[in-house]
Parts: sequence; structure tokens; C-alpha cells
Amino acid sequence: MKLKITINNVQHLAKLQANFDLSENKLSCITGKNGTGKTTLIRAIKNLAINNTFQETAAPYIFNTESSISYQIEGFDQIDFIYNRFLKIIDSNQHIPDEIRSMISVELPIPHGERFNHFSRLADIDEELRASISLGTYTRPNELIDFLTKVYCDERFENLKQAIIKKNTYYFILKDEKERFYIREDYFSSGEYFVINLYKQMQQRTKLIVIDEIDISLDASAQVNLVSLLRNYCKQYKINIVFTTHSLALMKTLEKGELYYMEKTSYKSNNLVSLTPRSYNFVKTIMYGFIGFDRYILTEDECLEDYMKFLISSDAQHIFYKLQIVYVAGGSQVVDLMGRNVADKFLSEPENVISVLDGDQKDQRYIKNKSNIMFLPFSNIEKVIYELYESNDERIPRVSSIEGGTPTKRAKNLFWKLTKIHAGEQLMSKKAIYALLQELNPEGVNEFKQYLIDFVNPT
Repeated sequence: MKLKITINNVQHLAKLQANFDLSENKLSCITGKNGTGKTTLIRAIKNLAINNTFQETAAPYIFNTESSISYQIEGFDQIDFIYNRFLKIIDSNQHIPDEIRSMISVELPIPHGERFNHFSRLADIDEELRASISLGTYTRPNELIDFLTKVYCDERFENLKQAIIKKNTYYFILKDEKERFYIREDYFSSGEYFVINLYKQMQQRTKLIVIDEIDISLDASAQVNLVSLLRNYCKQYKINIVFTTHSLALMKTLEKGELYYMEKTSYKSNNLVSLTPRSYNFVKTIMYGFIGFDRYILTEDECLEDYMKFLISSDAQHIFYKLQIVYVAGGSQVVDLMGRNVADKFLSEPENVISVLDGDQKDQRYIKNKSNIMFLPFSNIEKVIYELYESNDERIPRVSSIEGGTPTKRAKNLFWKLTKIHAGEQLMSKKAIYALLQELNPEGVNEFKQYLIDFVNPT
């Protein structure tokens, strides 16, 4: 099932469009600078399930006569919220099926999120809960205890119990069974209460769970542990979890395709907003930068970064400038990041920043009419080694097997197996690989190396 949300003229946003494929059953993180529209998007998602979301959680007067939000959901008619000039809000007279409402759960940030408004919410069932404890009709939620233990890395929830009251499940920590002293879940910390309610939503197989500012009530360690667990639950329960964050510790743990960057692109004085998949290093550079360096080399991956560091450090000359090499992931993202620096100078002046790409990127459209780009004198380091291996070149040690469904993945896997250190030994060191590259194309390597040296040393 695909969900497309289009927001027009709400608050300071001229247009924002977001697409979610709920058949992917994946984890998605949205990040971006403050004021780009992350919370507006989250409110728009919740508005589909609870129609008065904006009235209850947003400032008044964020709408005008041009405001609208449309929802295109695969298998259903399009749902439109348009401006109501009498109520001065966006409203819809269409029927929203219960099937759509029930598939969405949204946790907003402070002060509107459930995790910040839970105190004494369970007072109405306290008598029934006491009775359940007295009669011993509670059970031990083993899976939830295991989940919480992995998130917080301690055993504080070993005495967690659950009771079914009026067909709903409630949790409490039994401190003293004889005295029936217990702590209800609504008296847990906001972070603990949030994690438990997130678990409840996953257990209910809520198809789309959305959390704004997931890092607010969790420490860095809990954030990292939680994300790893949520990824597995998405696959196990066939659900999707979308969250926003500014936490670098959390973003660094994300896998390819899980991180999205939201940003404004002004057009004719309008604030258009885009939501694009980006790498961790791209986001880190845009949002936080690398302060205190004289020269920057932007490149595609860690393999190419290591090779350039080897070439530069092996030169006898003293490196005058303080250098930062940033691998961004993907040639188009590398060039895009360099272009952004030309406009915003968040790294340095344009002449202090170059891009270095694999040789197989020379004919790509995205590099046309672009300057300050240098290419590796090979198509790709890992690919060259893989091709030699496939041709039974004796200079490449044999491995027991190579995993991967594509040549690119197989090349990366082979490179990893050759260079990994096991019991203090390697099949082939990176230094040996670099020497082999020199042997294969000495003129090209020397020219490439000299370009790097000239960039990092004053003329």
C-alpha cells in the first residue's frame, strides 16, 4: 500500500510532498534543520486519523484560503482537506474509512505527545488492577521484558507484570507481592512509558507508526539500541516506523535507504520542501559541518577515502594544509554536496573543496559542466580487484566463497574478505592492493597522486 501526502500553504510551507510505501515494512528516519516542516508533516499524518490534530496541537492562523492537504492512499479514493472560511481551518466532508484511521499511530513531541501527558491516566482502573494483583490473575510479559532489557541494558524490568482489564492490557512493576506494592506504567519515566506504548502499537500490528523527535526522552545508548530492535520488529510484524531526530548517534546506526533529509528550496519567494534519501555523512556535513579544516575532499566511499589517505601520506612532502576527507556515498550526492558548498560555504570557500569520484562516473550526466572534480584512474578499486580475481590472476589470493547478488556487491565482499584481519593475519593487505594498482597503471596513479598533493600543499 502506498501513501502520498501533499501539503500546500500550511504555516510557512508553500508545498511539501511525502511518499510512503507501506509494503516495504521498514524503518525510516527524517531529519533536517529546524523549521523545515518535519512536525508539520507528522501532524498531517496524524490528521488523517484524528481530524482535529492541527486545531489541538498547532498555533492558530497557520492556514489561509490556499491551504490544503491531500492524501492519496492505494486502494482508496483521494481524501482532501481544504480551507473552511467559516471555521478558518482545513476540513474535509469526506468519509475516512476506519481501516485507514486504525492503520496509523502518531506520537507528537512535547507538550502534545502521549509520553508527556500520561500521569494518572490509569487512575480509573486502579481498583481493578489491585484486584488483579490480589487474585494473582496477572502474567509475566516475557517478550516485553526482553525488549526493555535490550533497550536499557539493565534488569530493572525483571518484575514487570501485565494484567488484562476490560479487554485492555496494562503493565506494572510489582515491588512487593505480599504488600501488593506496585508501580503503574503511567508512573514510569516518560522514556520508559513511551517505549512500552511503542511496543503496544507494534503488537497491534499498526501499519504506520510515526514518532516525532524520538530522541527527546531517551539517552544516546537507548536510542541506538531501540533503533536496532525496531528494524527487526518492522520485518517481523510487517509494519513501518517513521521517526524524526537530530541525534547523530542515532543516525549513524541507520542502514542504506533509512535516512531522509528534509530541506527548503525557495522558488519565487515560496518555501518548497523536498524529502530525499541521503547518507549519514551527507546529513552530518550539511547540518553540522567539519570545523577547522583548510581543505576538503568529498568522495564516494570509505575504500576510496583510504586509498587517497595512503597516496597523500606516502608522499615525502610535508602536508601544509589541514585536510578532511569526507566519504558521502554515491557520486551524485558527492557533487551535490560540493555544489551546495558553493552556494552556502558551510565547509569553506569553493576553491578549497573538491570531489573525487570513481573512474566509471566520468560519463554521468550529473558531472557535466562541473568543475573541481577528479576521477580515480580506475573504474573502481574493488571492481578492479574483483575482475583480476575472476580472471584467475595469481596476484589475488583465493577465498572460499564470495557473497552478493550483483557484481558490485560481490566485488565489495571480495575486498572485505581479502583485507579483513583474522587472528592477526590478512589474505592481502591494503598496502599490497595499492601497490598492485600502481603496477597496473603507473602513469595514471602518479597523475592522480600529484593532483591530490597539489591540492593539499601550497603552490
